[in-house]
Amino acid sequence: MKASTHAEVYRPFTGELRKHPLRPLTLAWSGIRLGLRKKLPAFLLFTPSLITALVGAIKVYLMYSLSEPLKEDGSLAGMQMTVALQKVLGNVAANVVLFVKTSAYFALLAMTWFGAGMIADDRRMGANLLYFSRPLTRGGYLLGKLLGLMFFGLLTLGIPTFVIVSTAAFASPDWSFLRFESEVIWKTALYASTWILTVSTIVLALSSLVNRKTLAMTLVFGTIIVLHGAADVAAELLDISELKLLSLPYNFEVFADWLFDQQLSRADDPTLSLIALGIFAGSGMLLLWRNVRKMEVVG
Repeated sequence: MKASTHAEVYRPFTGELRKHPLRPLTLAWSGIRLGLRKKLPAFLLFTPSLITALVGAIKVYLMYSLSEPLKEDGSLAGMQMTVALQKVLGNVAANVVLFVKTSAYFALLAMTWFGAGMIADDRRMGANLLYFSRPLTRGGYLLGKLLGLMFFGLLTLGIPTFVIVSTAAFASPDWSFLRFESEVIWKTALYASTWILTVSTIVLALSSLVNRKTLAMTLVFGTIIVLHGAADVAAELLDISELKLLSLPYNFEVFADWLFDQQLSRADDPTLSLIALGIFAGSGMLLLWRNVRKMEVVG
């Protein structure tokens, strides 16, 4: 039997290949979809941040809705009630700092869960062989992973703080919050952005060291939580307050108090804490770049 070829099926391609300049966004979106595939962990991790946002918004709303009628009363009893409410509820900046710090810990749990496997799973399944065989640069790969993880930080830290600040803006009489305390808004955005970027870099850097999500989670909690406790204990035992600079949460607390003009203890030095945060972020980025470079060579 003579073989035959249907040449009319193999027509030459006359179109144009589609260009994808936003490949990092595609990679980030795939990481987000993969992270949200399991609904129960997402529900458990997002619920505390949601509750924190609601409690913070209600407290800020009560600050304005209860104190304003008492101020208009003008009586001595009204003034005393106003002072008492201010002592209980505090001011807007203090409440924002409190709830930002609280949301940051919940965001750390969520970002560790969703980010620990972003690079570790790629190494385990050999996905980097596919990524770097396509026209995807090392920078594009890192940007895609960072954007994907920062999205979860935005959900658990950025949005709750935005809800609290927005409530203060709309609940304040005559827009007094925007007119007299508008710096709280950009300070909140600066703190949340710094926190999300730094933690994302550290989580991805530790994820790039191993090929198992569980191992990456252990490294993250060991580096951040265990080191925080060890630094605090060592500083107390040796009476060397500078040892607390090894703690990432401590440095962020000092940064928040300094940024929002809150009272600092005598041992707290904002300059040293800012330097320590820069070292944490820079070391994480260098480690992440080095490990991804190795993955690119293998790919």
